[in-house]
Amino acid sequence: MSSAPEPSVDADLLRIQESIAWLIRLGEFHRFHRGEAGGEPVLDRTTFLLLSRLAHGEAMTMGEIAEQLDLTPSTATRRVAPLADAGLVLRDRHPDSHRTVVVSITDAGRRRVDAVRRARVETLRETFRDWPPEELLTLAAAMDRLIDTLSTELTHDDGFADRHLPRTRRRT
Repeated sequence: MSSAPEPSVDADLLRIQESIAWLIRLGEFHRFHRGEAGGEPVLDRTTFLLLSRLAHGEAMTMGEIAEQLDLTPSTATRRVAPLADAGLVLRDRHPDSHRTVVVSITDAGRRRVDAVRRARVETLRETFRDWPPEELLTLAAAMDRLIDTLSTELTHDDGFADRHLPRTRRRT
């Protein structure tokens, strides 16, 4: 009786790569076909991350937003403008440097982030309804490790995760 050969590391890596691509695709499918948060316009990833970062912390300058989200300053300005127009953020001049713009989240922006989070958690709750809690914990830990590894290896920057990823990501 012969046993089947063990899959090669390259085959496993190909499977991981395809799985990541499918995760991204399925996330996009859900956002565009099912919507989120009570029919409000869908927040793209960068917009959600920006609002989420503002909701978790203090106001940020445009330069800080650009650095936190790994954007150019002009892209950060273009990303913030429609949020200000929609009343989700406020743009003010820095009290010490009138050339510097400070962005803060409004109550409407905070409500929008909270609604999107609740909708996403509910979707995940339904999706993983048959998974035992210990498997969810294992998945969450593996995802944390994957993100840490990818953020370091793909950016060649050991501090990338500390600067860009939310501290709330890990459960202690």
